[in-house]
Amino acid sequence: MAEKQGILLTKKTLAVIVIAVLLLVAGGVVVGLNWQSWFGGETKDPPVSQTGALGTSNMAGQPDLDENAVDWQGEQPESKPQTADGQAGIAIPGYKSIALKADQAQQSVNLYNPEVNDCYFMMSLLLPDGTEIWKSRMVAPGKGLYKITLSQTVPAGTYENSTLKYECYKMDDSLTPLNGGEVKLTLEVEG
Repeated sequence: MAEKQGILLTKKTLAVIVIAVLLLVAGGVVVGLNWQSWFGGETKDPPVSQTGALGTSNMAGQPDLDENAVDWQGEQPESKPQTADGQAGIAIPGYKSIALKADQAQQSVNLYNPEVNDCYFMMSLLLPDGTEIWKSRMVAPGKGLYKITLSQTVPAGTYENSTLKYECYKMDDSLTPLNGGEVKLTLEVEG
């Protein structure tokens, strides 16, 4: 009598295999769609929102505006600065120091994009060692930020040679990067 060799596939076993293959394919699709955001690192493209703030939809090419930016109430420069060749420049606010609360993510500040500018600002705060502790989204001219959330808290102390970095983007469809600036300042972090 001859013995049968091979694998016997029942309907139940076949269904389990099909489901496992479908789960593997679905998992691969999810990983593939999110690979750049999970593992891609920093991109050199201008900061344009595809999904928008907190998941709301913006069309491609629209600025990713900071939802915390409000009309700025302080004194504004009356005119744009001039470059050496007489061209209009970008007004970059300067600060000697910024006061923060120790070990708190939520902070009260007074940062703005002067209304005389015709560009968006993205601002970031860096500790003296270059660690970025906060970065805004795009802030339109005449708008300011009074409340921010740090990406990491800072212990009490005086942090001389910290940096407030400005990245500037033209208010056009491609959000063309412009010259920016860096302001050296002291972070006064009080406990």
